Amino acid sequence: MRLLVVGMGALGNALLPRILRWEWDSITVMDGDRVEEKNLFRQELFAPIDIGEPKSEVVAAWVRNMPVAVRLIARDEFMDANNAEAIIAMHDVVADCTDDAHVKRLLDRTCADYGAALVSGSVHGKEGQVILLHAEGEGESISREDLFQGKPGMEQDGCDMRTVPMVTIEETGRRMTQLLHALLHGEPVKNGGIDLFNGKRWTAIEPPVA
Repeated sequence: MRLLVVGMGALGNALLPRILRWEWDSITVMDGDRVEEKNLFRQELFAPIDIGEPKSEVVAAWVRNMPVAVRLIARDEFMDANNAEAIIAMHDVVADCTDDAHVKRLLDRTCADYGAALVSGSVHGKEGQVILLHAEGEGESISREDLFQGKPGMEQDGCDMRTVPMVTIEETGRRMTQLLHALLHGEPVKNGGIDLFNGKRWTAIEPPVA
């Protein structure tokens, strides 16, 4: 199974080390950002020496030093309408670790078109949110618009990660990890459910009824 991780900020940093040792056919990490000094406190894969370097390439170098063989591909670019189809078509599962609502909608549409399961994580303030979309089976056609149309979404462009507690980042990464594990091992999953973290505990919202 081929995994694409989009976004190597705080949430991507929390997720990737948890899943590296699993038996993926390949892992692609994608981010067009550079490491900044403000990243270091919440993004454990980066060090002061990495400031100014592409996040995706720093992560790839970190993985090469792991005591386990991982086929990892680094893409130093942002996901957008020009590259989404070509990239997602080469993967079976997408882990959305971005904080951009426009990119989240793009990932949702493109994963639906190409039959890729989407595990999408978001954090804002003390709250975290994880949803699963387009996995094979019941509710595969449920989209982000079905879940959030007519109501405000948690994700916001330009979220200031400095206001997000580490427990929220870690818990959101952990829940994404659980869903990815289930997908990799063919375990039962539920499309369209929303898992919400309020800073202390998780609440599950059932998928919409067809």
